[in-house]
Amino acid sequence: MSKIPGQGPSSTYEGAAQALKKYDPQQKAPKNNFSVRPIPKDDNGAGGRLMADFYRLNRIIDGSNDGFTIKVS
Repeated sequence: MSKIPGQGPSSTYEGAAQALKKYDPQQKAPKNNFSVRPIPKDDNGAGGRLMADFYRLNRIIDGSNDGFTIKVS
């Protein structure tokens, strides 16, 4: 993990992904809304494992199969 206080792994759909037509059909999100920073391979792997464990333990599904419908009557 990152040794910088307050820094942890990022999840999907942040920053640059907001500008994709898939997530912003009206294309009003700012372009190039992201930053990059190289981190050591081991830190990146540890962050990915922590995030995967969080998703698994909290039953979070990422992707096209995570939708649900609520019927209000």
